[in-house]
Amino acid sequence: MDESHENNSDPPLEVSNSQLGNKFRILVVGAGRIGAKVLLQLKKNPTLIVYTADPRETPFAVEEGIIASVDYQRELTPKDLELVIGEIEPDIVLVTTSRDDIGSSSVPGLEVLVEALRQELEATSKVPVIAVSRTSLI
Repeated sequence: MDESHENNSDPPLEVSNSQLGNKFRILVVGAGRIGAKVLLQLKKNPTLIVYTADPRETPFAVEEGIIASVDYQRELTPKDLELVIGEIEPDIVLVTTSRDDIGSSSVPGLEVLVEALRQELEATSKVPVIAVSRTSLI
């Protein structure tokens, strides 16, 4: 598995942001159903640079044609995500992963694992990390 942005033939959308004088970078962690909804909203602002991280080669957002491919195909662990955060230096990280994105919803304890990932990233990251849940998109 290629662990760099080079595995994506399409670079992230990059347009200068006249209000900030530079480009605002967002990392969306999880490109499943929730991530797809977030990505659709972010596409409304062409001044953003949006990167995606997901362990799957073809998550829902790719299947639906919202993005061509995942920028960083990495395991969703705090260590792996901190490496991605260090490489791209986003201004903000949106964690959109749910247990449905990670695996079977019948696996006991999976929701606890997802919540632990969010909490550890929020506590250790040097940039703002915001968890986006299904209920926040309704």
